[in-house]
Amino acid sequence: MWKKTIKHQNRMKAQNSLEEKLFMLQDHFSVHLSKHRIFMIEMEKQRFVDLCHTGDTKTIEDFADAQEERVMYIKEEIQKFSDRCRANIRDCISKVLSELRTRIVSEIALDEERKKNNPIQSGSNNISMKKKQSSNTFEKLGFPEGMTYGHRSSLRKECSRFLRFAYLVDFLSLEALANIYTGSVRDMIERIKDLDVNCDMHEVMNADFADQNNATGPSRGSDPLFKVDLELRNETPIPAEEIHEELIEDFVLPPRGTSETQDFDLLSHL
Repeated sequence: MWKKTIKHQNRMKAQNSLEEKLFMLQDHFSVHLSKHRIFMIEMEKQRFVDLCHTGDTKTIEDFADAQEERVMYIKEEIQKFSDRCRANIRDCISKVLSELRTRIVSEIALDEERKKNNPIQSGSNNISMKKKQSSNTFEKLGFPEGMTYGHRSSLRKECSRFLRFAYLVDFLSLEALANIYTGSVRDMIERIKDLDVNCDMHEVMNADFADQNNATGPSRGSDPLFKVDLELRNETPIPAEEIHEELIEDFVLPPRGTSETQDFDLLSHL
């Protein structure tokens, strides 16, 4: 019986501790914490880098301008999520305080009723009543005058819980913001790798993207990210170590030869 009693006491102690510290086990907090988590999961999907899956190939300057526009758009989206999350947390705090306020008001009303019915017995409780003070913080929160020490203790306990809840919410928010950053960088690296490894540039350059019936061509997202202009200049002589001589066969078409059209090199065979 002694061992059974000790185990039961330890189990109840652990249960009370979990109910006190785990917000998912508490009314109001669990609902609004789950809602905040949903907001953060949706916000994590945002990316501040435009991967140009549907846009045309851009110059470096146009690409930089597009990224700046994307960043401004994501900032606005994050601000919208922030406003929704703040409203959600305020709603949670308001519900908890309202429930506590209702309970305290009913208890004070019950004490007043007991005073009327039994004034002698209730006289000993006057010591624990708090007199009205100027600019009373409790009244600013909407709580009634004459709260006992136990009532004020309950309010302080809830306020302490609000602080811990705010720390948890802030941690989830910062984690989501970090995931937006790391996810954007990771997706950009994967995009460049995909274009570098899997893209056939010859097929892309010769594809007709305006033809909607071209099902065999590359997808819209496989065209290059950047448009680069190449200007050839002959003012500077080519270094001797960069020049390589290679023997090529004469270009002779059938029936006299075996050359094919794709073997013709304009600079060499002419």
